[in-house]
Amino acid sequence: MSFYYRSDGEVRYSSVAATIIASVLGAIALIALLVAWPFEKVPQSYVGLSYGGGIVEGQHFQGEKIGPTSLFFNGWGDKLYIYPATQRNYIISLHADEGDRGREDSITALNADGVPVQYEVAVYFKLNLDKLEAFHENIGIKYHAWCDGGAVNCSDGWENMLNDSFRQQLENALQLVTRQYHTDDFLTTDTVRSIQTSVAADLKDNVNGVLGNEYFCGPTYVAGTNECPDFKLVLKKPTLPDAVVARYSEVQESRIEIQTKANEVIQADKQAEAIDKLNRALSSAQSADAYVLLKAIESGKINFWVIPGGDTTLTLPQP
Repeated sequence: MSFYYRSDGEVRYSSVAATIIASVLGAIALIALLVAWPFEKVPQSYVGLSYGGGIVEGQHFQGEKIGPTSLFFNGWGDKLYIYPATQRNYIISLHADEGDRGREDSITALNADGVPVQYEVAVYFKLNLDKLEAFHENIGIKYHAWCDGGAVNCSDGWENMLNDSFRQQLENALQLVTRQYHTDDFLTTDTVRSIQTSVAADLKDNVNGVLGNEYFCGPTYVAGTNECPDFKLVLKKPTLPDAVVARYSEVQESRIEIQTKANEVIQADKQAEAIDKLNRALSSAQSADAYVLLKAIESGKINFWVIPGGDTTLTLPQP
């Protein structure tokens, strides 16, 4: 610190004043830098859209999708919107740590008998990067669906957007298909495969129809190919109320018991028929005598045979 005295006693702090002014200006510049931080980065598995928005320009897309990068100069006051570029999923699960809603979740639909059927669903898809600018301006801004700061998990807006599009279409499709099947179909046959096929066939078109454009494709989508495959849909085995399952088991046991009794009756009828035939065969005296002789010989109680057609008697040797 330097100062000096003038003849009038005034103390001049020239160096101090200059230091203070410089510090204030530096602080203002630092605050401005932090407020309008011009440096950004796009993490792996994401893509960014840079929009101009500085004090000397209107907000507009700057014409380039930015892939994964290290820190780069985006521009003073410009905004970078980050979206997922790899496979995403929307999961409805009874396990809270698996589903998108972070709690036990399922879709319930009534079958042809009015019995509620509970579904767990997983949908796998990709964001159509060829239409990313249109998606951002028509859907992303509406829901604030971008990934703030390049976070691994996107904002709540992304989840809200999926709930309003994917979930509603899943619920509608499952309601329609489930009404085509009776309770026995869910308990005795593998209906999940046919239901899964029916729902998956139209899900992509239904979701994109609600959103207004082909913004989502299946997990095999590749940017720049102009192809948008279907979503991949996985349904777990549908669950019916415990009381319905228990009642069905009782009915099945009754059916088995009835069938067993029926089989026993059939067997008894066949035995009676066989005895009747035997009785008819032995109705003649000659047949009856022959049968009695045969049984006596088999028992070892006689030791001779009478040869038919003559008076010859054959005596068996004694042991």
